[in-house]
Amino acid sequence: MNRLVYLTTDPNRWLVYLGFPYRTLFLIFLSVYLFCGCATTPKGVNNADPLESFNRKVHNFNRVVDRNVFKPVSDAYVKITPTPLQKGITNFFANLSEVNVILNDFLQGKIKQGFEDTWRFVFNTVFGWGLFDHATELGFKKHEEDFGQTLAVWGVGQGPYLVLPFLGPATFRSIPGMAMSFVVNPAFPIDEKSITIPLSVLGAVDLRARAEGAIQFVENTAVDTYSFTREAFLQRREFLIFDGNPPVSDLMQELEELEELEELDELEDLEELE
Repeated sequence: MNRLVYLTTDPNRWLVYLGFPYRTLFLIFLSVYLFCGCATTPKGVNNADPLESFNRKVHNFNRVVDRNVFKPVSDAYVKITPTPLQKGITNFFANLSEVNVILNDFLQGKIKQGFEDTWRFVFNTVFGWGLFDHATELGFKKHEEDFGQTLAVWGVGQGPYLVLPFLGPATFRSIPGMAMSFVVNPAFPIDEKSITIPLSVLGAVDLRARAEGAIQFVENTAVDTYSFTREAFLQRREFLIFDGNPPVSDLMQELEELEELEELDELEDLEELE
């Protein structure tokens, strides 16, 4: 379920689908990045979330906007758009995101994966017109890479957790990746508003429609939607950074060692009985 929640909260996914005022957004992200860089962590505050008070306010604001704007539009989209067409739209925007994935494959030194993802992008663009994901059918797995993960591979620390208006969760380290995700988007050079604005709206609505199940799950089951979303986001980021094999935490390692000691004690007891 964390993966589904991540779909609804990762700004990289929102931005990579959008084609609207990139330059304005870039300045916003630069300001936020500098703001986070100056932040300090007071005593007694969660090291991963020193801005929790501010973040909760933005989180609640985003929920109100989603409930009153995004969800009604998304519901109408799902109702009037045939399922095959919805799938084609999803594939179209996902195919655009492959350029960002490919670039970060190579930046992380994943050469083989980079060539595989390049082939995937070319094949789906040429033979699927960007609307059909034939590459997956042929066994070419879709990967999730971004510049935030690349920075982690290069040794850059995570930094504080931050919730952005309209976009949702991020970290100090992921903000440059958010900027890069739309700069390398094939739609970035397009400066015709009659094209970029409809693409932006369509991409955002499609993504929100696909996230409906995850959002409802969080709203209906989480005691604290803010904490749940934060932990899901941070865990998912760690999962992606380590390619599905995150390191065992100190607590988990201690529990495993304790279990091993208990098993040894049980074996010793059995030996004594014999």
